[in-house]
Amino acid sequence: MANKAVAVDLGSHSAKILVAQVGKHGVRVLRFAALPRGEREGAIALRQAGVPLAGACVGLAGRDMTLRYSQVPPTPDWQLRNLMDLEIADLAQQSGGALSADYNLLPAQDEDAGVETVLLALAKDEALERLSAEVTSSGGSVHAYVPNCTALYNAFLKCGPVEPDAVVGLVNIGHETLDLALVKGTDLLFARNLSGGTKVLDDAIAASFNVSARKAEALKKDLLDLDPASRGRYASGQAEKVTMAAAGAASSITSGIQSSISFCKAQTKIADLRLDKLLICGGGARLRGLRGFLRESLRCPVELFDPFASADLTELPQEDQEQLEGMRHEAVVALGLAVGRLDDTLYSLEILPEAVRKKQRFQQRTIWNVVAALLVIAIVVHGAMLGKEQERLAKMRTGLLRTQFNAANATNTEAAGVIEANKTERALVDHLAQQALPLHGLLRTQRAMLAHLPPQLWVRKIELGAGKVASSGSKRRTVVAVEGAAKELDGVDPGRVLQDFVAAFKADPQLAGADVLMKLQPNVGDLVQFTLTIDFGEAN
Repeated sequence: MANKAVAVDLGSHSAKILVAQVGKHGVRVLRFAALPRGEREGAIALRQAGVPLAGACVGLAGRDMTLRYSQVPPTPDWQLRNLMDLEIADLAQQSGGALSADYNLLPAQDEDAGVETVLLALAKDEALERLSAEVTSSGGSVHAYVPNCTALYNAFLKCGPVEPDAVVGLVNIGHETLDLALVKGTDLLFARNLSGGTKVLDDAIAASFNVSARKAEALKKDLLDLDPASRGRYASGQAEKVTMAAAGAASSITSGIQSSISFCKAQTKIADLRLDKLLICGGGARLRGLRGFLRESLRCPVELFDPFASADLTELPQEDQEQLEGMRHEAVVALGLAVGRLDDTLYSLEILPEAVRKKQRFQQRTIWNVVAALLVIAIVVHGAMLGKEQERLAKMRTGLLRTQFNAANATNTEAAGVIEANKTERALVDHLAQQALPLHGLLRTQRAMLAHLPPQLWVRKIELGAGKVASSGSKRRTVVAVEGAAKELDGVDPGRVLQDFVAAFKADPQLAGADVLMKLQPNVGDLVQFTLTIDFGEAN
C-alpha cells in the first residue's frame, strides 16, 4: 500500500490532478490542481499545475477503454489467469492491435449459482501511449491506468454514504462520457463507461439554433433548465427554446442509466433490482434542473455526490482549496483514483502496457539476482577462510567416506525398488490420463455462449461428458450438454429469441465441426426450457 498517491483525470475540458494520503482521520488531500485541457494542451496543462507526477494513476474512459464481463465456474487463480489470457488474446486478434488488460472478480450475489463474474478492462496500447506521453512530457511517470467507473466506486467505498443493502447508482457525467457504477451495500454489481455526456446537449442546441459548438455550450450553461417543475414558467422565452431543443438529447442520459440497470439485472439474475438512490458528479451534474429531470425519469432520489465532505482538506494550500471548492464534483474521479492506490482493500483494476509489466518483472528479478550474487560472494569468501581447516579435516573424513560408501550401496538397492514402484504408479497415471476428457470442448462452448446469449435466455447448467464411438473400440467422443431457459423480456417472444440464438450459436466458429442438437423441455409457467447437446467428435 502506497503512503501517498498522485491521480490524474484527463477530461475533455480540463485536467484534474490530486495528491492524497491516508491518515488517522481518513483520506487527507494534500494538493489539487485543475487546468483547461485541449487536444494540444494536455502536457502544457500538467506542467503548469506544478504538482510532481511521479507514479501517477491515470483515469480511463470513453473510447480509450472497453469493459467486458465473463462468467466462469469457480476456478483456481492460475486457471482463471489462463482463461483470461486466452480471452485477451482473442480480443487482441479481433481488434487488430496490441491490447493491455486487467481483470478482477465481482462479489457473488448468489453463492448457489456455481459461477463467478469477471470484470475485464481492456485498452489499446496506442491509447495508453498517448496518455502516457502527456504525463511523461511533464516530468512524471505512470504507475497504472484505472477505469474511471471503478475509481468512482472506490471513492464511494472510502468516502461515500454507504447504506447496507441499498442499491445506489453512481454516475460521473462528463462532456463526452458517462462513467457508471451500480453498488448494492458495498458490493459492486455493474460498471460501465458510455460515450455521450453533455456534448449531446450541445450538439442538439447547435443544430437547432445553427450556432457553433462553443456558443451552444454557452447557451446550455446560461439558459438550459431541465427541471420538470420549470415547465410553463421558464425564465425567458429563449430559455424555453433552448430547453426544448435539448430535452430530447437529455433523455439519452437516462436511457444509458436505464439500459445499464437492465444489463445488470440480466447478469446478476436479480429480477427485482431497482435504484434506491442516484448520486451524480462530474461537470454535467451542475446543469440546471438535471437532478429533477433524472428524478422524474428514474423515479428515485437524485443527489450530488460529494466525497470531499468526508475528506480532510486542512493541509491543502489556500489556492488549491479555492480551486477544489469550485470543482468538487468534477474532482470525484481523481479522488477515487488516488484512494484506490492508497487502500489495498478497495477494488483493484489496474491496466499496464505489457512492455511496462515486463520491465517491472525484470527489475524485480534483477534485485533478487543482485542479492543472490552478493550471497554467492559471501559464501566464496567464507569458504576460502575455512579452506585450510577443511584440508586438515580431509584425512579424518576419508575413513568416514568408506562407511558412507557402504551405506550408499544399501541406499542404491533400496532406491532400485522404489524406481520399480514408481514405474508401476506411472503406468497407472498414464492410464488415467488416457481416460481424462479434454476441456477444449467445454471452453469453446462457453465462449460461443458468451458471444451470443441474449438477455431473455440464461444457462442453468453446462456439463462435460463423453460417449463411446461405436466403430472405434475404446475411443470416445467429447459431448457438452447445456441446460437453460428463456423468458419474455420487453415484449419479445422468447421462442423466437431462442431460435435466433440457436442459429447464431451453431454458426459460431468456435463450434466448427461440432454437431449441435436442441431439444425443448416442458415449459414451467412462462419459462421456455431447452437442452443443447454439442458433440465435438472423437476426444483427443
